Amino acid sequence: MSGTVVQPEDPSEPARLTVDALEVLDAALLPVLHDMVVERYGPYVVVFDPDRDAVPVFTAFGKWVGEAESPDAIGDLIDAYEKGGGR
Repeated sequence: MSGTVVQPEDPSEPARLTVDALEVLDAALLPVLHDMVVERYGPYVVVFDPDRDAVPVFTAFGKWVGEAESPDAIGDLIDAYEKGGGR
């Protein structure tokens, strides 16, 4: 990667990075999900793992929502996230 870092005049503001070029050195390996199931709940994605009761929940864009204690608690977790409470 090459680019330029610019320090703003106001020190309370963050520095700005302008990227001129980005080189991909190698593709990342995708994990094999074997017995896991990835399922959509509207704009949310959940991952069911048969070895765990807890269910990780993300937005479709990959933002962490939280971990439901069980599949039955997914709706409650999403409701809390949408109300700004999160977990």
